Amino acid sequence: MLATYGLIVLGGTVRATDSGTACPDWPLCHGQVVPPFETKVMIEYSHRLAASLVGFLILGTIIWGWRRYPQNRLFSTGGILVLVLLAGQVGLGGVTVKTETAASVVAAHLSMALSLFSILILMTLAAIRLRAGQPLPAIGGFAAHLKRLWALPLVTLAATFGLIIVGAYVSQMDAGLVYPDWPLFDGKVVSSGGRLADIHYAHRLIAVVVGVLVAGLAWQMKDEDGRRIPTIAIGAALIIYATQVIVGAANIWFDLATSVRIVHLALASAVWGTLVTAIGYRHLNPARRQA
Repeated sequence: MLATYGLIVLGGTVRATDSGTACPDWPLCHGQVVPPFETKVMIEYSHRLAASLVGFLILGTIIWGWRRYPQNRLFSTGGILVLVLLAGQVGLGGVTVKTETAASVVAAHLSMALSLFSILILMTLAAIRLRAGQPLPAIGGFAAHLKRLWALPLVTLAATFGLIIVGAYVSQMDAGLVYPDWPLFDGKVVSSGGRLADIHYAHRLIAVVVGVLVAGLAWQMKDEDGRRIPTIAIGAALIIYATQVIVGAANIWFDLATSVRIVHLALASAVWGTLVTAIGYRHLNPARRQA
């Protein structure tokens, strides 16, 4: 799980340093197993090597889950889904190079990465509960619990996912400096129009919505649950998100400095991971008063 997060951050580093086309071919790099020792080439190639290592770690995790919990649907069905996503990631990695990092392909690549990351988090939470000798909620009970509490958690996840993907478009389409100021847009509160301006504008507006949703979810979880782990996780999500907003503004203040872009991308995945952890824990470990 942690290795997968690191891989996502490394992928963001590839984007932030414009290293995505440093290796013009795939799976080799410049037709070699050991490519030229140039900065951007090494960044891109290290991402490929890390992806291979993480892939084997994920395969090992899935096999372990199948053998340890063969009757558990989260591990059996979830394991198959992970394998499908993993295969898709490998394929999209090659397509990304072939299309010279087209924005839509990069967005799809990131979408699969976040989905894979989410399932691994849920599997980790489930394994912790099972190792403690506590059974997972029955599918029927889980579904009923989810149905009752679906609105705010799922809307928050959907909005956050959308924010990250739109952010990938902003980055990949070089729309980060369409507006030179923050929080306004050329001194206005409305978009100046144009495709890039509208994408950037949408990213900031969605960020406001996500901030409200995360704050509301934190309040709901503290009020209705109050358990230590989900409270800490959602609190971390809120703090990381607030930091993320400031770093996003710093992207404009410092003209998209590479280090700031990398931190911005890393924080985005951290917000997603902490949200999935908080919501996943809550539903895999329903409180007695909510049962």
